[in-house]
Amino acid sequence: MITATREVPESCERVWEVLAQGWTYTQWVVGNSRMRAVDPNWPEPGSSIRHSIGIWPLVINDATIVEESEPPHKLVLRARLGPLGAARITMLLHEIPQGCRIEMIEVPVEGPMGAVPDSLALAAAYPRNKECLWRLAALAERLEPSQVK
Repeated sequence: MITATREVPESCERVWEVLAQGWTYTQWVVGNSRMRAVDPNWPEPGSSIRHSIGIWPLVINDATIVEESEPPHKLVLRARLGPLGAARITMLLHEIPQGCRIEMIEVPVEGPMGAVPDSLALAAAYPRNKECLWRLAALAERLEPSQVK
């Protein structure tokens, strides 16, 4: 299975702080052009963030919903992508001696995207997800805790 990973010299708790602040998603999720709203109980299961993807005039307004949340180690999201369907994104945070290993797995689950085999979808999403993890790591390493709360 092709999954994007990145090691950061920060704790899983520190990386989780960034994930738990829904307003940061525009800063690290490639393709997310703006945030429109974040539920106050994000990232509890069932909570959502409302976002836009794409560039004007080809912008899709949709939402990402939390399916599972196990702080500070696992976050499973269902990202709606308008008429394209939806993808399930699993973020796994593993404690390592040097800090945290972040793993990002993204597979299509419904709509036209759902017809794409997981192995092909993982390979296609790999470059984008590597960039997402680079950005997420940069936020975890550089922002003060008060800046992500």
